[in-house]
Order: sequence, then C-alpha cells, then structure tokens
Amino acid sequence: MKIIDKYLLKHFIRSFLFCLLTFILLYVVIDLFDKLNEMIESKVELWVIFPYYLNSIPLIVVQTAPIAVLVAAMFSLGTFNRYNEITAMRSSGISLFRILTPLIAAGFIISIVTFIINDKVVPDSIMNSVRIKEEKIKKASVKKKTKKGEKILENIVFYGEGNKLIYARRYSVYKKNISGLIMHQQDENHNIVSKTTATEVQWKDSKWHGNNIMFFHLDNTGRIIGEPMFYEARYVDIKETPVDFEKRRHKAAFMGFEFMSFTELKSYIDRLSFESGPAMRNLKVALNQKISFPFVNLIVILIASPFALIHTRRGGILMGIGISIALVLGYYTVMSFSLALGKAGFIHPVIAAWFANVSFAALGVILILRHR
Repeated sequence: MKIIDKYLLKHFIRSFLFCLLTFILLYVVIDLFDKLNEMIESKVELWVIFPYYLNSIPLIVVQTAPIAVLVAAMFSLGTFNRYNEITAMRSSGISLFRILTPLIAAGFIISIVTFIINDKVVPDSIMNSVRIKEEKIKKASVKKKTKKGEKILENIVFYGEGNKLIYARRYSVYKKNISGLIMHQQDENHNIVSKTTATEVQWKDSKWHGNNIMFFHLDNTGRIIGEPMFYEARYVDIKETPVDFEKRRHKAAFMGFEFMSFTELKSYIDRLSFESGPAMRNLKVALNQKISFPFVNLIVILIASPFALIHTRRGGILMGIGISIALVLGYYTVMSFSLALGKAGFIHPVIAAWFANVSFAALGVILILRHR
C-alpha cells in the first residue's frame, strides 16, 4: 500500500469511526430519555440498562453506517480538495479514480463487515434486546401475565422442520409449555397425511413431552382414516426448541426478518418451496435484500465522492453535501420502489434487491470518470 493510500484511508476511517460513535451515542441518549419514565416506574437497575443498549449497538451500526460513510467521505475528500491536496495528486499524474481507490476499497470492506454483523450478530442481539425490554423495562405494563414474571404468547403458527405445520394456541415462555397444540404432517407432495393434537406439551430433557395426545391418519381429502390413536402421555416429534417458538412471535411483531440470519431464512424458504404466493415472494425478496443492502456503504462513496471533489473546490461544500444527500435519498427511494415491485411479483426478487445498487453504482462510476 502506497503512502498516499494510507494517508487517505487514515483520514477517512478516523472520520467514519467518529461519525459512527457519535450516532451510537445520540441514539442511546435520545432513547434513554424517551424511556426514562418507564424505567423509573419499573425501577430498572443500571445492570439491566447496560446490556439492553449493548445489544442495541449492532443494529444501530448497520442502520447508521451508510450515513457515517457519507459524512466521512464528504468531510475527508472536501478537506483534501480545499487545501489543494487533490490538485497536487492529480498534477503528479494520478487519476481521480486511482485517488478514490482506497476509499472505494474501504467502502467494500465496510459493506462486507456490515453484512457479517447484520447476519451473525444482529438477529441474536435484537432478541436479547427485546427480551430485556419486555422482561425488565416494560414489566410494569405487561398485560399478558398470569402471575409475576410469566409471559404468555398466543396463536403461534409456523412451518416446522420435517414438513410440519405447527399451531400453538398458547405458549408460556418461562415454563416452556404449550397449550392447545395442533400439528399437521405433510408428505413429499405437501398433502396432509396426519394430524396430531395435544392439550399440553412440556419441554423437558431437551424434548417435547405431551399429554392427552390424539393422532389421526388422513387421506388426500382430509378425512380421517381408521380409528384415531390416543396417548395419555407421549413424546411429541417437534424439532423446534423453545427459543424457536419465542422467535416466531417476534418475527411477526417486527413484520420483517430481523431475527433471521441469511442461512435461517434460506432454510425457511426451502421448507416452503411448494408455496408460490405473496408470502414466498416477500421471503425471496428479503433473502436477496440481506445481501444487497449492506453494499449501500460502497454505493454512497461512489455517489458522494465526485460532488465532494467538485463543489468543495468551488467553495460550495454545502452544495456538494446537499446534492450527495439528495442522491442517497434517491437511492433509498428507488430501492423501496424496486422492492415493492419484487414483492408484488412484477420483477424477479434478485432484480428487485439489486436494481438500486447496480443503477446507482453505474451512476457513481460515470460521474467519477466524467470529472477525471
């Protein structure tokens, strides 16, 4: 790596980290004041507040990284250009694209790191943050409790492993107990071949043990074949753990897939491969977006760099920042529109997730080459 690359990267990374830490601090302070009354009412101790915000940091980083990249690129390049350092580099025969190469590489690396954080860290950290919020911070206002410290989840439905459609009328988080279980078993052609009901199922010794179990064989029309089998107590073949039951509730509440990693979402789509309606389109768009969205950090550098160099040289740094922000907002608008088209089935999920990235990356490269 050349000295000039190190020089550019040092200023950019320093500005990026400063902006990122500032955004994290602002979020924590604003959110803390917003929840202050609630925390006082619930008599939340300091040891609870710290892990709550610590688990919130990964999501904050993913969401604010593009803005931090934008500000860092505008500030560092603007400073270089204002003091004619960019002019000196170009007069020595270095092209504009070559000058921006270390920043583009940094944007790519930040995108990869953001993807890893979003995929490996954010799902669990959000779960922990939500759990702390509901169990500790909001415990004074929790409605669904039968006694102190108990949390009941109702009407959980999901597609489980082994082609099973699982419905739980009630699930006690702390007791790890299911009330009113209905489970449909499907064959390879996704026809329901059996039905299992249980009044109560308890997680014990790493397995689900049920009481008052009824087992029915069904034909293709859903009619019962033969006599149903009754078991007063028996092991129930459910692969999902208590954590999976709790996650299902939060995924529905967020109306998204923040609690799923790329691998989990891919596996879930594979289990629902027989579906072809709106739900499956949403899943496929979300899967591709998990890969495409982190690269907005790279797109921001490609878009912002030309304006940072052009307008700061003319003394209009605010104009450069304004235009760059407008383009980034345009990116988010196009991205939202293409995602909506993908979910509606008008374009392929891959195109829906990557259209904004490809379009604005091409625009950024054209702007850089045009002003080289």
